[in-house]
Amino acid sequence: MKNLPFWLLCAWTISGAFFFFAEAGSLAWWDVGWVVFLVSTSYGMLVSVGGLARARTCAGIVLGVFSVIIALTAVTGWPLGAVRFTGPAALRLGNLFPLLPPLVAFAFLTLSQRASAIAFSSVNATLLAAITSAVFLATTANALLFLSKIRLWWLWNPWGEQANLLILVVPWLALGFVSFLLARFYPEDNGLKLSQWSPAAIVLIILNILFLAVNVRVIGIH
Repeated sequence: MKNLPFWLLCAWTISGAFFFFAEAGSLAWWDVGWVVFLVSTSYGMLVSVGGLARARTCAGIVLGVFSVIIALTAVTGWPLGAVRFTGPAALRLGNLFPLLPPLVAFAFLTLSQRASAIAFSSVNATLLAAITSAVFLATTANALLFLSKIRLWWLWNPWGEQANLLILVVPWLALGFVSFLLARFYPEDNGLKLSQWSPAAIVLIILNILFLAVNVRVIGIH
């Protein structure tokens, strides 16, 4: 029963695959509902692993850090590049600050940590944090085109008309460094390492497959 929320999340994500292919920016309510469910499930998993106090600490740190990154980016253009949030799907606070991106970052990082802890059960905490960061970056990169070009959560063009490799690399170096540090705050879950099944990994695989399918379709059209 403890994995029931993850299986419900899998079912919800698969059933909502139709909306991934819907017209850009349509059905924003589904985006909000899906993210809230994703975050709630991830937070519940964190509570079961490290306890309520530790879960609150981890969630608060992750949400705070990514909120600062997003706010700094929106004002200065650094480190993620020029960005402008738009549409109701961003669930903006005061019609200015978007709530969904930091929530998605928290969910991705939490799911990545849980999946990595099971898949790589013999590694030390530092290497586990590095693997978690790599999985997080891969999922984020896959989601980027989908969220910015398909769902229209934000308008993001960090490189303008330039083909500058350094400008391209800086956002990912920043996200990689931050996600690695944050992953070290997450509780060590020895219990999970005794299990051969990881619902969190299944959720990540489903998400990445759907993101990739939509992105390939869009790139093919354009």
